[in-house]
Amino acid sequence: MNNDFVNKALESARALQQSVADAATKGAEQAKPLLADAVSKAQDLQKTLIDQAPQYGEAAQAHLQTAKGHLTTFISTAQDVLAKGAAGAQASLTPLAENARQAVHQAAKAVTEATAPKPPAPPAD
Repeated sequence: MNNDFVNKALESARALQQSVADAATKGAEQAKPLLADAVSKAQDLQKTLIDQAPQYGEAAQAHLQTAKGHLTTFISTAQDVLAKGAAGAQASLTPLAENARQAVHQAAKAVTEATAPKPPAPPAD
C-alpha cells in the first residue's frame, strides 16, 4: 500500500478544511487570501487523487470519483467567489465550506477503503 498517497491525501484534506474554516470566520477582504490558499490545496488534493486513483479497487474508485467531483465544484465555486470580490464573497463562504467538507469526507472514505485490509478468500471445498 502506498503510505505516501495516504499521508499526502489526508494532509491535503485537513489543510483544505482548515483553510476554508479560517476563511469562513474572517471578513470578506481577509478571506480572499485564505480562499486562494484553499483553492491551491484543493487542486493539490485533486491531483493526488487523480494520480493515485488507477491503482485502487472499485469501492475506493467510487469514493475517489465523488471526492474529485466535490473538489471540482469547490475549485470552480471558490474561483467565482474570488472573482466577485468582497461583496459576494461572504455570502458564498458557508456553502463553499460545506462543499469542502464533503470533498474532504469523500477523500477520507476513499483513502480508508483503499487502505483497508482485504478479507481472506473463502476456503475452497
